[in-house]
Amino acid sequence: MLTLDANTWIAAFDGQDRFHPDSTAFLRAVARHHLRLHGPALVILEAACALARRARSVAAGQAALERLRAHPALVLHPMDARLLSVAQDLGLRGLLRGTDALYAATAALANAPLVSWDDELVNRAGAITPQQWLTKHA
Repeated sequence: MLTLDANTWIAAFDGQDRFHPDSTAFLRAVARHHLRLHGPALVILEAACALARRARSVAAGQAALERLRAHPALVLHPMDARLLSVAQDLGLRGLLRGTDALYAATAALANAPLVSWDDELVNRAGAITPQQWLTKHA
C-alpha cells in the first residue's frame, strides 16, 4: 500500500511535466506489484483542476477526473473529523501546507507510505519520491 500525493498523478497525466517519465514508470511498477493506492478524497479534485488549469482545457481536467474515479487500485479517504484531526496535528508539527497535511494524515491512517515529488513532504513528513520507491522496488 502507498499513499500518493496529487503531484504524482498530475505528472503521470501531463506528458509535458518534468516528472512524467518517472511518474508513469512508477505507476506501471505499482500496478505490477498490485498495490493499493490511497489518497484523501481531495486528490481527484486537486489533480483534475491542476490539469485543466495547465492545459487551459476543461476536457483535460474532466479526463483526469474520470481516470482517477475509475482507477481500480485507488482508495479514497473521506475528509472526516478523524482525518482532519490527524492532518491538523501533523500539519502544525511539521509546518506543512494544509493540503499536504491531508496527504500526510492519509498516509498515517492508512499505514501506507507517502509518495510525492514535493520536497517539503519528503523533508518534513517522511515522504519518498516515486524515483526512490522505484530504486527499491522496480
